[in-house]
Amino acid sequence: MSTYDLNISVNPADIPLLKNAGYRLCIAKRVNGKYDVVWSGGAFIASNSFAWDAEFQVFGALKFQGGLQVKSSTNPEDIKFGQSVKLDAYGVMQPATGPSDKSGVFKVENNYGAMCIGVNAKLGGAWSPIYLSQTPFATGVISLTPIEKVLIWFDASSSTGTMLVDAVTNSIEVDFTGKTSQSVTYASSPNKPGTGGWIVGGSAVLPSTYNVETDTFTLETPSASLLAKLSDLINTQNNVPLIVSASVQFVKPVEAQEFVQYALGMRPDGVRTWNFTAAGDIVQSKLEALYHPRDKLAIKFLQDAYLEVLYSFQDSEYKELTFEIIHDNSV
Repeated sequence: MSTYDLNISVNPADIPLLKNAGYRLCIAKRVNGKYDVVWSGGAFIASNSFAWDAEFQVFGALKFQGGLQVKSSTNPEDIKFGQSVKLDAYGVMQPATGPSDKSGVFKVENNYGAMCIGVNAKLGGAWSPIYLSQTPFATGVISLTPIEKVLIWFDASSSTGTMLVDAVTNSIEVDFTGKTSQSVTYASSPNKPGTGGWIVGGSAVLPSTYNVETDTFTLETPSASLLAKLSDLINTQNNVPLIVSASVQFVKPVEAQEFVQYALGMRPDGVRTWNFTAAGDIVQSKLEALYHPRDKLAIKFLQDAYLEVLYSFQDSEYKELTFEIIHDNSV
C-alpha cells in the first residue's frame, strides 16, 4: 500500500490577509469522476503536510444538500478494492466481503431503498467524507472508484465535510498518478486574498474554476501583478536550499516503523520539509528549514530538531546514525 504525501506551501506574506478574510485551506478527493465533498477544510500555516493511504469506508446518507455538512445515516464499514458491502433491508451496512484486489473499485449492494451512498477516506489518521452520491439509489449495486487526484483551493464558506455545489474557484488539480509525493505553492493576488495562483515544479500554474455539476475546469485569467509575484517566488525557490538527509538503523524493523509514525507526529515548528520513510530496519529522512533554508545555520537547527525527536523516542536503541547535506531543491 502506497503512502501519498502532499505539501502545500502558502506565501507567508499572504497568510494574515487570508486568515483575516476567513479563508480555509480545502482539499477534495476525486471519486466516480468528480469532486463533490470537502475532504479537509481548515486552518493553515506556511507549510502544510498531508499524508494518506488508500483506506476507505462506505456509508449511507438520506440526502445530498449542497453547502451543508455530510450527515451519515448508517454505520460506516471499512472496505478495500475488489470487495463489496451490503446495505441490508434494515439500513445496516454489513461487513465487507470478498477478496481485495488492485482494481481500484469497490461496491455497495443496496437492499434498503432510497439512499445516497458515500465514501470516507482517512487523512492524517482521521476519517472524513470524500464523496456522496448527489441522487439516492433505490436498489441494486453501486460501483465506487476513488482516484488519486486532489483538488486544492481556499474557501471562506466550506470546511471538512461540506457538500459542494456550483463552482470552486481559484483551484488547482494535483494528479498523483505514478507519483506518491507532490508539492504546490500558493500566492494571493496583491491585496486580493483568495484570488491567486499556484507554483508546481518551479513553474506557475494558472488557477482554474471547477464546475461541480459538469466536472469541467475553466482557466482563470491572472492579473499582471499576480504573474509578477509568482515569478518572484519562483526565482526565490530556484535558489538551491540546503537539505539535511538523515539515516538511522534500528535494531528491529518494527522499531523503524514505530519511529516513522512517532517522528511524523512530532514535526517541530520552523521546518518546511519533514519526511520520514522506513525500509526494513532503516529510516531515511529529508529535512528542510522553513526560514532561511539556504543559510548554513539551518543545518544545525535541523540536526538538533531531529536528534531531539530521536532521543525522546522510547525505543531509541539504534545501530548507526548518519547525516548528509544535500544541495538540492527536491524533497
